[in-house]
Amino acid sequence: MKNTNIKTGALAGVMAIILPLLQVTGVSAWGPERPTYTNEKPADHAVFNSITNNAAVGDERDFVRIEEKNSGREYSSEIIIEPGKQYEVYIYYHNDASETYNDKAHDYVGIAFDTRLASSFPQKLAKNERGAVTGRITSSTTDPEAVWDEAYVTAKEAVTLHYVTGSAKIYNQWPVNGSVLSTNLFSSQGTFIGLDELNGGIKGCDRYSGQVVYTIQTVADGEPVPDDTEPVPETPIEPTTPNIPVVPDKLPSTGPMEITLAVVVVLLLVALVWYWLKTKKAVKKTKHSVKGKK
Repeated sequence: MKNTNIKTGALAGVMAIILPLLQVTGVSAWGPERPTYTNEKPADHAVFNSITNNAAVGDERDFVRIEEKNSGREYSSEIIIEPGKQYEVYIYYHNDASETYNDKAHDYVGIAFDTRLASSFPQKLAKNERGAVTGRITSSTTDPEAVWDEAYVTAKEAVTLHYVTGSAKIYNQWPVNGSVLSTNLFSSQGTFIGLDELNGGIKGCDRYSGQVVYTIQTVADGEPVPDDTEPVPETPIEPTTPNIPVVPDKLPSTGPMEITLAVVVVLLLVALVWYWLKTKKAVKKTKHSVKGKK
């Protein structure tokens, strides 16, 4: 009985370590896992939103944000929404290649061609329901070919969500600044962004970066839809492209916490097997002893 209590106590101790880890271990809203860069050491090839110390937005992998329109507050990755209000979705894009690689001498490897941006948001949310606002940037010449991120909205009351017609605009330092984007933005293939034209060409360097902003109108469930809104595709945008394997919307983080959890789980399994074998051996020995006494 004493040995059993010791083993049970050890098992409880292991579980006491594992349960907190399971509670805090989360998943990333962005993807895919990819090499990262800094302002001081940009990429040597076309790649979107992978700089971790951008002076304007911080970690570029967190590039989809939202806030109530004209609230004066900063965009964030998680908000509570209410009926009868407008909310702005902010999507940042930046080709992180050094400007050095934009020229012919470097085979234009710093330029992202065929660049498209796609976004989606929930069409309807029940009271206290949480939904994702997504953004995905794709290009045929970047590595990876697609990057994505999510911001989250939780409904204070049951609401429907509607795109405000003509509100999706691109902002940058180039001739397309202020242009209204096609509602292809809300389709699975997305819509072209650009610099001089909306033709999908984005050069490497922060001076070619920009953002797309659009407005969502919330309406109390069952109330009439405002005239200045229009429907968008209801099919959620999947964070994949034809040349990228299908992956979940949220990829597990692989930091020190997750490695520790994996090690602890393996140790637990080993302990359970050891305990089972020891118990089996002890029972067998007891049976032999009882049989001998007979």
